[in-house]
Amino acid sequence: MSDASPPTNPPDTGQSARQFFVFQKLLDTPELARFYTDLLIHSPTTVTAARDRQGFSKSTAYKYANALAELGVAAELDEYENGSALWRAEPVSGHWTGETTVELGPVIIAVYGATSVDDDLELFVDRHGKAALAPAVTATIEYLKGNTTRRSAADALDVPAVEGIAVTQAIERIIAIVGTHDPTLDDVTFDVDVHDRALDQAPYQRSDE
Repeated sequence: MSDASPPTNPPDTGQSARQFFVFQKLLDTPELARFYTDLLIHSPTTVTAARDRQGFSKSTAYKYANALAELGVAAELDEYENGSALWRAEPVSGHWTGETTVELGPVIIAVYGATSVDDDLELFVDRHGKAALAPAVTATIEYLKGNTTRRSAADALDVPAVEGIAVTQAIERIIAIVGTHDPTLDDVTFDVDVHDRALDQAPYQRSDE
């Protein structure tokens, strides 16, 4: 009879598995990811307001709100605005380790969501695949931190300079709006400012608008 102790799971295994499932669902459906991002950055907000900002139909907006509630990342509050219930979304984040460690948070979700409305992101995915977006986000963060140039970011992504510049410009607009809601960026300081004109072209509205 073996004296070996039975294997035990880390106490947060269940939580990590749930977060991984949430990310899988959101990254599989860009429109759902976009709706989640809008709820998050404007929380608390109404489904109607989120629908209007993102251009969804009423039925689609409520379908996505209920889907987020089932995933445990959004909830309807017992508070109202103009007769409509307010909703609050919570940020989700986590680390997943395989050949490399990938840190996922709301910015990644927002970027994937924006592929359904941003031509530069859609073209980048068409040419290089969805998986290439995560390294593009990392490269853009390094650029905003002042650690690299756009052309160097393109070299790191192994894409033509014009594509690297376009995708980092598209992503930086999202980071500037969503970054303050992303726990994975809490300790990150950006040295490069994103101009208001660029933010006006972002797929998400600033929460102060």
